[in-house]
Amino acid sequence: MKEKSKNIKFCFPVYDSISEDLTNITALYLRVSTDMQAQEGYGLDFQFDAIRKYVQAFNIPNPVIFVDDGYTGMNIDRPAFQEMNRLMNLGRVKFVITYSLDRIGRTQMIILKFLKEQCEKCHCDFFAVKDNIDSRSKQTYGILISILSIFAEFDHDAIVAKLSLGRQQRAMDGLWKGGGIAPVGYKYSKETNTLEVIPEDAIRVKKVFEMYNTNEYSPRLIAEALGFSSDVVVFNILKNRTYIGEITFRGEQYKGIHQRIIEDDVFFKAQDILQSRSVTRQCSNYLLSSIVYCGVCNAKMRYMKWGKGKNQQLKLLCYSKYGSSSPHMKLDPNCTNDIYDAHIVEEYVVQALLDFAVQYSDDIKKNNISVDEIATKLTEEYEKLDAQYQRVIKAYTVLGDEDLLKQAQEIQNNMRRLGREIETAKEKKEVSVSIEDRINLIRTLPDMWAEMTAKQRQNVVRELVEKVVITNGHIDIYLYKSKYNDLSFMKNDD
Repeated sequence: MKEKSKNIKFCFPVYDSISEDLTNITALYLRVSTDMQAQEGYGLDFQFDAIRKYVQAFNIPNPVIFVDDGYTGMNIDRPAFQEMNRLMNLGRVKFVITYSLDRIGRTQMIILKFLKEQCEKCHCDFFAVKDNIDSRSKQTYGILISILSIFAEFDHDAIVAKLSLGRQQRAMDGLWKGGGIAPVGYKYSKETNTLEVIPEDAIRVKKVFEMYNTNEYSPRLIAEALGFSSDVVVFNILKNRTYIGEITFRGEQYKGIHQRIIEDDVFFKAQDILQSRSVTRQCSNYLLSSIVYCGVCNAKMRYMKWGKGKNQQLKLLCYSKYGSSSPHMKLDPNCTNDIYDAHIVEEYVVQALLDFAVQYSDDIKKNNISVDEIATKLTEEYEKLDAQYQRVIKAYTVLGDEDLLKQAQEIQNNMRRLGREIETAKEKKEVSVSIEDRINLIRTLPDMWAEMTAKQRQNVVRELVEKVVITNGHIDIYLYKSKYNDLSFMKNDD
């Protein structure tokens, strides 16, 4: 959330203060972001005044204020907007009034999704005071929202362009961009308007370069030794020119006014090592290069040509036992893992991937159907509870029986639970569909595999496989969890 504007006193109740039994709500939605506060006509007080006049002139019932103060319209992560949507889903909001269309969102997708999906699904009317967009005027409504949504996005693009020019000027002046996360070893100070060194973290940054420049430690080992979350953090530190007193903007370097942490000779020695290791990795076309691990001691396994002449074979062996040129790769000199025929391991990995695609695609299709059915049944149950809730509330307004109010509250709690279950079911369906699409692509691999180059095959495997672990004859293949299910394949090669 950004910096808030001045406090405004409203003559209507605010959403977080209304009672649970209030229905037929007219939501008055206001939003302002820091980027827009200086622009005339977009302040909260101005928005509210225009909406208030309309509400009072037409005697609109049950007005409730929903205000997001200091939130961008580029996404829907806004507390008041989210609560308004929740109450719409519960059938409690029947009318939404806002100052202008771009208060709902700053992209065409957000605006159209709200108007064409949310409002229509919840049978909720919509009116934008400034734009005079009224969902009750069906003849011109569809055309207007499409045109004005595009204008809202164009307007945002103009703002982004202006902000981009401002960030470039900051870089030219040697200043940090003023937002986001500062590099490890620094903190951004609003008082001095620049980066300030954090002494204890700067020591760790220096240690990263010191260890890496010995050529004895990989980024992974450095991360473990210095307590960083992953080797990615170490890579980012090694490549970041902020540490030599520079500011980077869109690939261009500018002299910064902040204090450097690393000297030029140390930094550029690290770049030379990064480059040399990168070239070495790119030269290896072995299918499983750098992703095979020993399951006994957790060290990496390496390809090695074994034997001479016609009897020469390609083997996979543990670095702990056969890594004399790379002592930092040895984790356990007494490792008992075996030596494996590389071609047999490679053939197994490829076949396992292809089998996975065929085997699980049909199961996932079945899961999609079941998830869809579950969502439908939950929605039907939700609608029944909603109708029951409306009847109980109506009876309470007539009879005033407190037991009816308790019953309504219980129904509403069940509706909230069902609402969460429906959203979960929809999310599962989207994930399942995404997985199915990827697997259908993989199913074409048997026909394409013979035509691929060694590097193309390697790229396919690395896209799918996080690591291969070999433990005394067992082969475990771990797929990337973010891309597919949490599955592994196991083979006993005794």
